[in-house]
Amino acid sequence: MLSGMGPAAHLREHGIECIRDLPVGENLQDHLLVGLNFKVKPGKQPFSPLNRLTGGVLTGLVQHFLYGTGNLSFPPLHATAFYHSGLPGHDQSRGNDTQIHLTAFGAVNPTHVVKNFGMRPIGPKAAADLVDAIALIPIIVLPQSIGSLKLASSNPDDHPIIDPKYFSHPRDLEVMVEACKRCRRIAQTSPLSEVLEEDLEVQNDAEPIPYAPHSDEYLRELITRSAVTVYHPVGTAKMGAPGDVSAVVDPELRVQGVTGLRVADASVMPTVISGNTNAPSIMIGERCAAFLRT
Repeated sequence: MLSGMGPAAHLREHGIECIRDLPVGENLQDHLLVGLNFKVKPGKQPFSPLNRLTGGVLTGLVQHFLYGTGNLSFPPLHATAFYHSGLPGHDQSRGNDTQIHLTAFGAVNPTHVVKNFGMRPIGPKAAADLVDAIALIPIIVLPQSIGSLKLASSNPDDHPIIDPKYFSHPRDLEVMVEACKRCRRIAQTSPLSEVLEEDLEVQNDAEPIPYAPHSDEYLRELITRSAVTVYHPVGTAKMGAPGDVSAVVDPELRVQGVTGLRVADASVMPTVISGNTNAPSIMIGERCAAFLRT
């Protein structure tokens, strides 16, 4: 858009000459997650990052660097599952609409969570009460909410205005509520139920949620307060067939009406995929390289 390719009216607002009137910045889609922590019973967590000297961290470091084994040799996400929520309003032929991650140990530094994900800081009582836990992390992977990206000014040093419009489509919130309830059922099922005590949804001490903890209303409030991006934004330079007025690039990644310019990243995806965007983005880059060689 700073180069003059984007919605003509929006570019004129910032004094930018429009070279090509295209819907750049529209159709923004992203994945969302909510972290649900579940307290581990005393003596049932053999690896505890909370206790650096006695919690197995030093042993884990030795095992990892000398033998390539131990808890620190595993990725942070120990398991994942994809499934369909079963809620109406979605074509199941497009794939599963929900994902759940498992981390087998939790003790995340709240300061880092606030910095990396922009979550509200938790209150002092919640921080003091941090205990050994595992986390089940539900993710909406086929959201129907659509946002936008716009310029704040013509200055490239100014951050753009990103409005993902999370939960603007009501089905997305209900999918996440269902996913949180499923996570609770998983935690209450053997073998996890044998080592877990309770769920520990962390909330700001100054802003308690005014609903019963096991109600849908409680989960909706928890989700809208704590859901964060998975950093999978796509769609703002949508690929489309010739004649598609909502498209920015054609099926060979060429910017519509502009010679010698292609886009090869996740922004060309017409809709967000039901999984991580890294590998498909690499594939898009490889495909672009193939186009350039022919």
